Amino acid sequence: MTDPRLDVRLFGELTISVDGETTQPLLYLGKNLKQFFEVLLFYRRNPLSKEQLIDLLWNDSDNPASALKFAVHKLRQLLNAQPFFKGLDLVVTTKNGYGINPEIDMFVDTEEVDRLWRLANDKTVSIIEKREYLDQLGQWIKLPFLSNSTHLMWTVPIREYYTGLYDRSMLFLLNEFELEKDYEKVMDLAQVALKLEPYNEDFHYYYLNALVLSGQYRKAIDYYENLSKQFYKEFNVQLSLRTKNLYNFIIAKEELETLDINELMNNLNDNSEFSGALYCEYEVFKRLYQIALRNSERTDEQTFVMLFDLTCSENDFIVSKMLERLKTAIGISLRKGDVFARMNVSQFILLLPCKSEENAHMISNRIQQAFYKNTDRKLARIHYHISRLSRNI
Repeated sequence: MTDPRLDVRLFGELTISVDGETTQPLLYLGKNLKQFFEVLLFYRRNPLSKEQLIDLLWNDSDNPASALKFAVHKLRQLLNAQPFFKGLDLVVTTKNGYGINPEIDMFVDTEEVDRLWRLANDKTVSIIEKREYLDQLGQWIKLPFLSNSTHLMWTVPIREYYTGLYDRSMLFLLNEFELEKDYEKVMDLAQVALKLEPYNEDFHYYYLNALVLSGQYRKAIDYYENLSKQFYKEFNVQLSLRTKNLYNFIIAKEELETLDINELMNNLNDNSEFSGALYCEYEVFKRLYQIALRNSERTDEQTFVMLFDLTCSENDFIVSKMLERLKTAIGISLRKGDVFARMNVSQFILLLPCKSEENAHMISNRIQQAFYKNTDRKLARIHYHISRLSRNI
C-alpha cells in the first residue's frame, strides 16, 4: 500500500488534505510551531540551514539554537501524535539544518503556481496555451500567501512575488479579452481579480473601460464616482490621469441615456449624501470657482476663497488623522451653499459666498474652534488665509 499524498495549501490559511480529509495545523500546533511548519513546507525543495531558520524566526531570542532545537522536537512530537499524519516522518534532519521529508508524496499550491508561470512564459507555447496556463494560475491564487502570517517579515517578499504573478497574469488575460471585444469576460474577470486586489487601479480601469466599450455609460459614471470616493477615503489620493481621462471621455459622449424632465430633476435634486457643505475633488472645485467668478462679475454678491494650512510634525498616521479631523471641522462649520476641497497633503480650500470679509473670518473662527475642541495645539496647528474672489489679484 502506497503512502498517501499530502495536498498542501499555502494561499490563505495553511491547510493540508489527504484523501478528502482536511486539517488545519494551527488547531494543534499553536501559532509559533505552525509558523515554523510553514517555513519548512514552503522551502521543502530547498531546505534552509539552521542559521537561516534562526534568522527568520528566532533572531531576537537569547538562545536561538536551543529555541530551534526545542521547536523541532515539539513539532515532531505534535505531528506524530496526529492520526492524520500517522506513520509519516514529516520533519527530518538535513545536512545543514531541518526540512520536510523529501520521500513523502506532496503537492504544494505555490509550487504549482511556479510551474504554471514557467510554462506560460515558455517562448515555444502558443497564445492559447499561455492563456490556459495563466487562467489556471489565477484559479490557485484566491487568497494572499499565508494570509494569517502577514506580520512575519519573511512572508512579505514572497507574498508580493505571488501577488505580482497574479497581477501580471490577470492583466494579460484582461487585455486578451478586450482585444477580442468580449467585454462581459473582461468585467467578470476584473471583478474576480478585485476580490484579491480591491485597490488595484488597473483592474478597475479594465472594468470601467469595458462598461464604456459596451455602451453602459451611465453605469460607468456611477462606477467612477464611487471608485474616486473610495480611493480618496482610503488613501487620500486621487485616481490616475488615465482613469480621469476615461471619465472625461464618458462625460463627453453624446450617447448618454436620455432622461425626461422629471427624471432629470430627480437626478439633480438627489442630494441625500450632502447634508451640509459640498465636499468635492479639487478639479470640480476649480469649475465651481470659475462659475462663481463669472457670477461675481455681473452681480453684487461677494464670494471669498479661504485656504487652510495644517502643520503637524508627527508620523504619517497622525497627520492623516489630523487632516480627517480638519475636514470634519470644516464640513460641520460651513453652510449648504459653501464648497470645499482637499488641495494637497496639508491644505483645504473653501469657496464662501459672504456679505463681507468679516463674515468669512467668523466662519474661520468656527472651524478653528471645532478643530481645536478635540485637538491639542502642540500636536497640530491650522492657519488660514482669505482672499476676495476676483480676476485681478
